[in-house]
Amino acid sequence: MRIRTPSTKVGYLLIVAVGITLTAIPLAAISFELGFAWAVIALVAAVAVAARTFRGAGESDAPRPWWKMTSSRGSGILLSVLFLVQGITASFGAFASPSPTLAVTGSVVALITAVFYLNSAIRVHHHAAQPVRGEL
Repeated sequence: MRIRTPSTKVGYLLIVAVGITLTAIPLAAISFELGFAWAVIALVAAVAVAARTFRGAGESDAPRPWWKMTSSRGSGILLSVLFLVQGITASFGAFASPSPTLAVTGSVVALITAVFYLNSAIRVHHHAAQPVRGEL
């Protein structure tokens, strides 16, 4: 299964955002740690699914290289910045949290995700600039 159309991608993102929110809030009401852990794990799973299934206009259906998170440099940079801001914000707010250790862990996960997207953006650009063997 490959997700190609912008409307389907937006639909996936909305379902993920609403789904995580609607499940994390009741879980956090039971236990902050449970709700927070669920949200972090669900977000990582959603990012992994999106990285493996979203495809750009000219991309093939073949499996992506392990490092490739997006089809373009711009989207890789944008998502890297988004997760960087999320990680920094979570780390600053961690000490006001009911569970600072868990909040710092969540911020580290967001920062690692930012690094993955940045690596993808750099390599997509570098890979596109390299001539394919046998071409002039």
